[in-house]
Amino acid sequence: MSASAFPARRIATAAAMVGAAGVIGLGMASSADAAAPAKVTVKVTQKGNYTATVCVGDILEARCTENIAKGQTKTFTVAPPKGTAVSVSVIVKGGGSADKSVVSNKTQLKFETAGSKAKPVVKQV
Repeated sequence: MSASAFPARRIATAAAMVGAAGVIGLGMASSADAAAPAKVTVKVTQKGNYTATVCVGDILEARCTENIAKGQTKTFTVAPPKGTAVSVSVIVKGGGSADKSVVSNKTQLKFETAGSKAKPVVKQV
């Protein structure tokens, strides 16, 4: 075999490896897209006689809104992976806190905060 045949073989081998990696990469991307989490709209109505911070999240991130007064409703959007929980927390200004986690396949969830300043509660409605 001549010396010039070796570089050609290396190029062909490298091209085959890149091609195979590309096919594997594409297969992985399409399966990841199929398992993409669905967006869930979460509405939280603050019914307690206090001012609070409300946080809504999934296993990856959470968002919080401060100074929510009695009677106000806030809307959040999360994207929990299938089979994982959506969590709602209420932290009362100068008081206690409460949490509620729900695993659901719904695209919309509703919660209410209530209870006292010292012992708030979060419930799904």
